[in-house]
Amino acid sequence: MPDTPLLMPDTPPPMPDTPPSIPDTPPPTSDTWDGQLTPALTAYGRSATLADARLLSLSENATYLCTFTDTPDPLVLRLHRPGFRTLPQIRSELMWIERLRADGAVDTPAVVPTPAGEPAASFPGSGGALQHAALFEFAPGAEPDTTDFADVMEVVGRETAALHEHASRWRRPDVFTRPDWDLDNLIGAASLWGRWRDNPDVSPEGAEVLARAEEKLTRALDAYGRSPAVFGLIHGDLRAANLLVAPDAVRLIDFDDCGTGWFLYDLACSLSFVEHDPRAAEWVAAWLRGYESRRPLREEDVGAVPALVMLRRLMLVAWTHKRGDTPFAASLRPAFEARSVELARRYLADDYLTAVRHEHRA
Repeated sequence: MPDTPLLMPDTPPPMPDTPPSIPDTPPPTSDTWDGQLTPALTAYGRSATLADARLLSLSENATYLCTFTDTPDPLVLRLHRPGFRTLPQIRSELMWIERLRADGAVDTPAVVPTPAGEPAASFPGSGGALQHAALFEFAPGAEPDTTDFADVMEVVGRETAALHEHASRWRRPDVFTRPDWDLDNLIGAASLWGRWRDNPDVSPEGAEVLARAEEKLTRALDAYGRSPAVFGLIHGDLRAANLLVAPDAVRLIDFDDCGTGWFLYDLACSLSFVEHDPRAAEWVAAWLRGYESRRPLREEDVGAVPALVMLRRLMLVAWTHKRGDTPFAASLRPAFEARSVELARRYLADDYLTAVRHEHRA
């Protein structure tokens, strides 16, 4: 049994704080990120034995695979984008990861503390601004390709259900603080990524279609509501890049976007960037089968899936513009925006994921 008291599922959790606004400063370059390696690893007492550091991903943050001369096991270092997360938010994320591991809820890599026992490190960054970092044990596995989704999605759904079950029962400490992923914080004025309307790749005709899709999903999610049964602590970014598929398990990684949101928004995140794929309905049905093997769903829950997927897609339209300085976001444009408009047309015509209501139980 966990040593942290548990809440009943209908007990409201502490309210999270509002995500910080991103300062209007130039985005870090790869050279800037590389320059943070030594001070970050110094804070962990590991810079003197660093053998090699390889950039794994560059998105909100920069993530490196680090090998050392004094140990055979590599570690994964995450350098946080300045201004994107507060230190209390980072500590809260790492707290949940350790609680998930201690309770045996899901398989995710362990957090490596600093020599002083702190879950995250802080050090002077470029220009003297305070920089934050987190260090994790390395876990085997690889990001799944879309050719593997039909097999992987059912497992991901089952693991996500375990994650949500834990979130519904865990009594979070008063210091726990994470963003609230509602409509305003995802695609509204408070969004960290701006609004999809800010993306210059969206044509005037496309903007009219996306606006109508936003109106429709807003009505749908307002009707769906935010009761504790449907809205709680979620991963918030369970896309393929944050899944490690190995022969023995599917591990969930990178909880940097965890916060309170609709539980089935995690399903929408699993389709990130491939929502338009013709196989999407098949993948969603598999995910829901896995989820329902551990956690029941109502018809209202499954009926909200198209709106949540469209919500995620609109957020990503804004993201591809806001993070246009990263190679992955740049590689998607402008085709991503055009495909998003076509997806919105299908959503408006009730021709998107509507058959999933029954297919996932077939």
